[in-house]
Amino acid sequence: MGALASGPFVLMAVSRLKSIFSSFRRESKNGKAYAAGWFLRRFYYRFIKLHCDALVGFGPNGLNQPVTVVVPAIEKDLHILPHCLRSIREMLQGRLVEVWVVAPESLPLRNVAAVENCKFVPEDHILPRPAAELKCRGWVLQQFIKFNAGKFVTTPDYLVVDADTVFLRPQYFFKGNGTVLRYADQYELLYNRSLELVFGNSRRFPVSFVTHHMMFNAERMGKLLKFIEDRFGMRWWEAILKEMDQGHPISFSEYELYGHFILSQSDWKGRFYLEYWRGLDRDTSDLGLLAEIREEAAGRLNSVSFHRHTQ
Repeated sequence: MGALASGPFVLMAVSRLKSIFSSFRRESKNGKAYAAGWFLRRFYYRFIKLHCDALVGFGPNGLNQPVTVVVPAIEKDLHILPHCLRSIREMLQGRLVEVWVVAPESLPLRNVAAVENCKFVPEDHILPRPAAELKCRGWVLQQFIKFNAGKFVTTPDYLVVDADTVFLRPQYFFKGNGTVLRYADQYELLYNRSLELVFGNSRRFPVSFVTHHMMFNAERMGKLLKFIEDRFGMRWWEAILKEMDQGHPISFSEYELYGHFILSQSDWKGRFYLEYWRGLDRDTSDLGLLAEIREEAAGRLNSVSFHRHTQ
């Protein structure tokens, strides 16, 4: 069993090393000095800062912060969704107010939500327009749900969790005097275009905010959406569809936009604590290994995500 369980961690290490060196080669087009600086920043966030995370304690009121959890889902997630919802209730440390399963109308999904003591919310109640009117891919609809949920939750902060993600150990999202903002290793070139469109400058953070879960602040999410509307002179969801999405398979990320927006506001940065995600990406076919992965993780990983294709 040890060899079977350790396999994912070897693959994860190899993948991350490849990501780091490919980024160095990619950034070399801006000069060796620029690439070296980029590499050192990535090295700091990936290999140094994560070892200092334990030095910052959890805030005294962290466990009293009320949180709503939002899980966008579709019927293809039925095999993993129960594991996701149970892990939220078991692992989230804090005052959990509600867990929402936001999805197209579906009796099987309603049943899962009921069994797991969660609230089923039809997606049209959260989307800025009914899905039939938006006429966009389901992947984009789910991001719109994450953006717009801040207008409906009754708590200042809401945790978004992708339906294919399972927490493996207790999760704390309020650390020191700030909210935890997690970052990962992924570096998707196609996201850079949307970041430049929105913020008017090239990507500044050398790693990624795509961690498959994120604690959003409802007020600051509202400011991001208004920023997008002011930037493009149209409603935020229209701007995303017309300016950013444009039919590309991977064109923008809600996690990247929010994370970079937070870091772009100098008066906000001190209220957020950057923390390495300590996550694992696996293929959906590996769900049967969940017990082995959970045992092997043994306090080392925060989460595992079972994607329909390996990230």
